[in-house]
Amino acid sequence: MKKENSILESILQDIHMKKPFHVQLPVKNKLVFNKVVPYLFVYRQNDHRDPMLAELVKTEYAHLAIHDESFPAQQWVEPIAQKLVEEFGGCLIVEAWVAPPTQRNDIDIIINRKNIQSVAQYLLKHIQAEHSAMSAEVISSTKSVGPTDTSMLIDFKEKKNSQVQYIGIRVKDTYLHSDHEVLPILLRQFRETLSKSLSRTFFEFIRIHTTAKPTAFKITHPSELAPQVWDIDQKLAKESQRFDFLLLVTPINAHDAWLQFKKDNFRKTPTFQYRPMPIDPDIIKRNLYNLPIEDLYDPTIAYLFRDKRRELDAMMTMLSERGKEGFMLGSLQIFGNVSERLLEKAKAILTITEDEAVWKGNTEDIMDAEEFAALAEQEIKYLKAQHPEFSSTVRLRDDVSGIMVNNGVLNISKQYSLPRNRAKALIQHEVGTHIVTFFNGKQQPFNLFKLGVPGYEKLQEGLAVLSEYLVGELTNDRLRTLAARVIAVHNMIAGNDFLDTFDLLSEHYHFDHHTAFHMTMRVYRSGGLTKDALYLQGLIDMVKYIKEDNDIALLTMGKIRKEYIPIIQELMLKGIVKPPALQPRYLEKPYIDQLESLRKSSGIFQMIQ
Repeated sequence: MKKENSILESILQDIHMKKPFHVQLPVKNKLVFNKVVPYLFVYRQNDHRDPMLAELVKTEYAHLAIHDESFPAQQWVEPIAQKLVEEFGGCLIVEAWVAPPTQRNDIDIIINRKNIQSVAQYLLKHIQAEHSAMSAEVISSTKSVGPTDTSMLIDFKEKKNSQVQYIGIRVKDTYLHSDHEVLPILLRQFRETLSKSLSRTFFEFIRIHTTAKPTAFKITHPSELAPQVWDIDQKLAKESQRFDFLLLVTPINAHDAWLQFKKDNFRKTPTFQYRPMPIDPDIIKRNLYNLPIEDLYDPTIAYLFRDKRRELDAMMTMLSERGKEGFMLGSLQIFGNVSERLLEKAKAILTITEDEAVWKGNTEDIMDAEEFAALAEQEIKYLKAQHPEFSSTVRLRDDVSGIMVNNGVLNISKQYSLPRNRAKALIQHEVGTHIVTFFNGKQQPFNLFKLGVPGYEKLQEGLAVLSEYLVGELTNDRLRTLAARVIAVHNMIAGNDFLDTFDLLSEHYHFDHHTAFHMTMRVYRSGGLTKDALYLQGLIDMVKYIKEDNDIALLTMGKIRKEYIPIIQELMLKGIVKPPALQPRYLEKPYIDQLESLRKSSGIFQMIQ
C-alpha cells in the first residue's frame, strides 16, 4: 500500500508540473499522459480484449488501460480527476466498452449530468459527420454509468467530484464476425471515426468546462508524435522524390514537333518524345506498401499517409502505361473526368467572349523568356524579404514547354514568349502561388504539404488563376484558354484523336494554330492527361469558396485540396501544422480589395471583361 501511495503521489506531482508520464499501475495496468490534459480515456479490458477498443485507447493523449479485473479503479481515477480539476477547473472522463448484442445503435453515448449534454451532442455530430452510415445516439442515465458488472470510476454523489464530467461510449462490435474474426476495414472505420470525433470533443470540453484555453494543448514539439510517424513521412517523401511526374509525361521535343506539324500542313499527328524512365514503378509500389501506415494510432495522420500512398500507386500505374491506353484511365482516376456542368460553363465562356484568335501583336508588345525570368527573380526577392530561409531558382531550359514549377524551381522554355500585359499575372500564378505554397508547405512538419496532397491540383490551379484576376490581368483570352482546355479534355475522353481535337479548337473555336497545337499537345501527352480540365473547375470552386466568406490565406499554407481544410484546421488546433510563412503579393493591398467585389459577384462570369 505504501508503494501504491508513492506511485499516486508521483502521478499527482507530474500532473501539477505538467510533465508527461507513462506509469505501470499494480499489477498490469497502464496509465499514460503523453501530455497533461484535463481528460482521461478509460478502457477496462479485463479478460475480454476488444481489438478496436484496445487500439482506440492508445490514440488518446491521456488514457488508462485496465487489464486486471481486481484493479481498484476508483481509488486511482478519483484523485487523478480531482487533481486535474484543481489544475484546469474541470475534468472529463470518457470510458468505452462493448455493448450487449441487443443494442440497436452502433454507438450509444451515455451521460449522467445535464450540463455535459452539449459536449455529448458535439461528439454525436462529429461521429455522424465522419461516418454517415454509423448510427449513434445520446442517452441520459440517472443510474450508474459504465460497463455491466463493474464498479463506478467516480462517485458522482460526492460533492468534491462535482466538476468531474463523464461520458460513456457503448460500442456494438459489428467489426467482428460471430467467431470473433476481425473485419479490418470496418474496425479501422470505427477506430478512426471515434478517435477523430473524441479529439475534437476534447477541445470543445476544454472551451466550455475548464479555465484553460484549447491552444494551451497544442503539440509544441515534433517529439510529441510517435517516431514512426516521422519515419513513414520521410520514406513517403523519398519515394515521391524519386521521379518528377510532370516532366516524365511532358514531351521534350514540343517545339520541334510543332515545326514539323506546321510543315505537314496540320494533317499528320505529331510524334512526341519523352525522357527515359529513371525508376521502376513496381519497386516503388513495393516500397510504398511496405510502410506500416496501418500501425499509426493517430487516425488523421494515418489518413494523410494512406491517401498519399494511394495517389503514388496510381501515378506508378500511369507511368507504367505511358504512351498506352491505360495512361488515360489512370489520369481519370487521379485528376477526374469532365462533368456535364463544367462542360456547359466552358462552352458558355467561349460563346460569351469574343470569337477571335488568341492575341496577336507586334514585337514591341511581346516579352521574351529572359525578360520574364528577370521579373520572376524580382518577385523572389520580394518574398525573401518576408522570410530569410526562402530561396528559389529560375532556370531557362531547352527541354520544357512553356513554364513549369517543379520542387520550388521555376523552369522556363528558352523559346517562351508572352504578351507584356500578361506578365504580372503569370508571375503571381507561378511564383506567387506555386512557389509560395511549395515553400509554405516546406515549413510544415510533413513533407506531403510541399510535395502536394492527393488531388491538390484543382485547388492549387484555381488559386493560381484567381491570383491573375486579383492583379487585374485575367483577360478574356486567358478565360477562353481555360475553357478550351475543358473542351479538349472532353473531346479526347470521348474517343477523338489528336487531329480531331486540334481541328475543333482551331476551326470551330477559332484559336490560332500554334495555340490550338499547344493545348492539344498538353491534353494528349503520354496517352491522355485530363489534368488541364482542373484549371477552370478550380477557379469556379475558388469563387464559390470566396463567396462563402472563407479564409483564402489558409489555402497558401501548402499544396492542399479543399477537402483537407477540416483536417488542416484540426492539425492547426493540435499545433502540428503552422500558419503560412509567406504571403503572396496578391493577398496584400491593393489587390486583396478585389476579393470583396468578388464575394458580391454573380460568379465566374463576372470575371469576363
